[in-house]
Order: sequence, then structure tokens, then C-alpha cells
Amino acid sequence: MEEEASQLTYHEDEFEGGEFDSSYEEMDGQLVLREDWEQVEDEEGSSYWFNSKTNESQWDEPAWTPMQGTADYNYDDYGYGDEYAEEEKTLVSEEDPTGVKQALAAFEVSELVPKRWTDFGQSILFHGVKDPSSFLRINVFTATKPARESFRLEGTAPEEWSSKMVFYAFAKEMPNTVRYDISYSMNPFRNRLLPQKAASQAKRDISRWNTSRKVEETGFWAFPVHVPGSQLLYVDWTSSPDRYKITTDPAPEWQWTRCFSFFAYTACKFHVLECKDPQCYKIVEGPLLGDSVGLDENGDQWDVILAFYAFKTQVPGTNKYFVQHQTEPHYRTRIGMEPSQSARGGWEDHTEFYAFDTAMPGTSKLFVQYTVRSTEAYSLSAEQFRIYTRDPWGQWENKFALYAFPAKGVKVWEANDNDAESKR
Repeated sequence: MEEEASQLTYHEDEFEGGEFDSSYEEMDGQLVLREDWEQVEDEEGSSYWFNSKTNESQWDEPAWTPMQGTADYNYDDYGYGDEYAEEEKTLVSEEDPTGVKQALAAFEVSELVPKRWTDFGQSILFHGVKDPSSFLRINVFTATKPARESFRLEGTAPEEWSSKMVFYAFAKEMPNTVRYDISYSMNPFRNRLLPQKAASQAKRDISRWNTSRKVEETGFWAFPVHVPGSQLLYVDWTSSPDRYKITTDPAPEWQWTRCFSFFAYTACKFHVLECKDPQCYKIVEGPLLGDSVGLDENGDQWDVILAFYAFKTQVPGTNKYFVQHQTEPHYRTRIGMEPSQSARGGWEDHTEFYAFDTAMPGTSKLFVQYTVRSTEAYSLSAEQFRIYTRDPWGQWENKFALYAFPAKGVKVWEANDNDAESKR
């Protein structure tokens, strides 16, 4: 038995050949089964092991394998509830000519607010609803050869998958919502989404679909009709093999058939980056950091200090926040409930998002701070704002607080981006 066992990522050509590496490792004379694995059968009745969080599959019974070495890590983003999930770790090169390793080392996950705060927030937002549901994040990932999608509840996908969209629904039934079930099929791996009331799959769908044994990963509750702040999402189907995808396009693509639609709260990921010399901050929107992190063209080091999810439409209970920026005398950011309209100020619109002004389950308290001429500051500084999780000091003062869903990790590039290093 080898000392180190490789964690196998599913590839269609490897699956057909049946040649997989073992995932066993001996630890103090015992084999420990890794979480999130379950034994399933393919269409031919052959048994194999499948990981519902990472979409990995293998013939041998999996065992937990610790990461080896001393390299730094880039944390994948997943987990849900009032407790943080154990982070998956992806090795980052020990050499750091671009400053990316240093930038990732500064990342911290913001703490969740206490339950007593969220009980009050829910009583206001969902007044009259007994035992209201928490919000549930659904990540939509895409893969090619063939084109297919995976729908992950607060989770991640293997490296060959790319992020497509993020939306929020409910973890359990709420007024005027419908249950939507998620199932999966293999050869190749993909997910299917159907309303529970459909009772059975489409007539032309001939694939065998399986359901995860974990109840919390089998579906979500969303709206069948429009409600304030919701976004219209369509589900399309195609054959050979049967595949489903979620889209906002008003008409299906060629060879795809429209099945149904539903409404949910669309969201996006935001990263807060810090430069220490000169001290300044920027906000980067999207699933990837790309070239915005690490050393820039001027030699300034940008570290990612936190990340969060916020809505792109005005969900009930949220406020709209405007993000503006300018580059003189250095890069600066302005964050407010109203944009600066003064031409003299030099602020340009950058992005905007919606976040709660009261605590909700699964959120963190984020402070919007700004620079002032205080008694503790001995140098003049240009006006700027930042999103922060700690108490202000020196020239910084709290302006207001907002509540958003913390991201448990960040991603710089897609794993299949072969030109990532050459772009630096």
C-alpha cells in the first residue's frame, strides 16, 4: 500500500478504461473513511464510490488522506450553516514571483453573527412566518466535452468545472415556494433539476438519475412566480446524453429544449483587496481574482483579506450600496448608500450590490469605514473607504455596518486556464 494515495478526479476516458488509483492510506494501522463519499451503481449495475461534494468517483473504497508538504494553500469555497465546513485545500506553488502566495496568505473568513441576532432579523423580514428558513446558496458550474452543468448547494466542483452563476433560495419550505429536486447521473457526471411536483422525469429523458443520501444536498425551495427582488431563471434540456442547464437567456440555444422556469435571488462574489504601501483598498467582483491579486504593473502588492456574497437585485430587507473608485493620488475606493455626484470629487462608478442592514442566518457583520483627520492620525490622507471586519484605528472610523454571506475561500484562476501564468 502506498504511503500517499492520490485523490482521483473523475474523467470520462479514465472511467471507461476502469483504471483508477487507490484512495487508501494507512494511518496508525487504521483506514479512515473520508466524509461525503457514498456507494452507488452505474447504469450497468457496477458499484463504485462517489463524492457528492467534489463530484469525484472511484472503484476503491475511499480513505481520508492528509495533505503533505509545507506549501501554502488556496482554500476552496464551500460549507453552510452556523459552523464552518472543513476547508478543502489546493496546493499553491512555493515560488511566488507574482505575489499571489503572499496575497492568499492574508485571506481570513469573517465570523458568522450570533443566533440571537439572526432571530431578531428573521422576525422582522419574515413577520408572521413560523420557524422561517435560512437562505441557501446554489452554485452553478459548467464543464465541456460534452457541455453540462452541476448544481451545488453551498459547495464546490472539481477543478475541470468553471463557475457560471450563483443564486440564493431557501433551505426549507417558505410561503409561496415550490420544492426543486437535484439528482445526478454518471458517464459523464452531470446534475438534473426538476420541480418536485413533476413526480417523474421528462418522457424523452432516458438516463438513470440518482439522489444523494444527504437530505440537505437533494434540493431547495424557490418561487414559481415572480416576487420582489427575484430573477427569472430557465431550465433547458438536451439529449445524448440527457443534460440540464440553468440560464437567464430568454430563448433556448439550438438543440436545447425549454422545460420550465423558476425565480430566485441572484448573487455575486465580492473580494476585498488591501495594499499596505500606500494603504488603500479595492473591491473585485466575480468568482475569480485573476490579475487583480498579487503584484500589479506598478509593483504594488495587493492582498485579498476577505470575500463575501451579496445580491445583485433588491431582495426584501436589503439596501443598495454603491462602489466608486479613482486612481489619484493612488487607487481609492468609495462605498455609500448614495453615489457621489460631484464632478470635483473625481469618483467613477465601479459596481454595486445589495446587502442586509440587519443580521440574518449565515451572514457576517461587515463594517464600512472611512478615513478622517482624528487625534490619533499624524499625517494627511486622501478620502477613501474600505470594508473591514475589525475595529477601526488611527485615521479610520466606522461609517455604518452591513450584513453579507461570507465566502469560505477564494480562487485566482480556473484550473484549465493554461495561460494564467503568462498573463502575469
